[in-house]
Amino acid sequence: MSVITLDEVKQHLNIPSSYTGDDTLLGQERDAAEAYAVTFLELDDDEDIAAEMLAKPQIKQALLMLIATLYNSRESEVYSGTQETKAFERLLYQFKPWGV
Repeated sequence: MSVITLDEVKQHLNIPSSYTGDDTLLGQERDAAEAYAVTFLELDDDEDIAAEMLAKPQIKQALLMLIATLYNSRESEVYSGTQETKAFERLLYQFKPWGV
């Protein structure tokens, strides 16, 4: 159900489209990011609605940001002085269903 192409991922990461060495990894990270967003937004029940939501510009940008984080930080621990960005969740919160 990918709403983001591999070429879009590569463009976001400044990877030449001709370089294919990380295509499998990038595809896995794209799929993981999309699955995370589907779960976060509680869209598991309807694949059509999920695809429509993930195609929204704000959500696509959030997905690209998460993919970049996954690609650039391939370990579970970070030893440098970097901080986690909250932009991914901020872009998604506006679409999260809030119930009582």
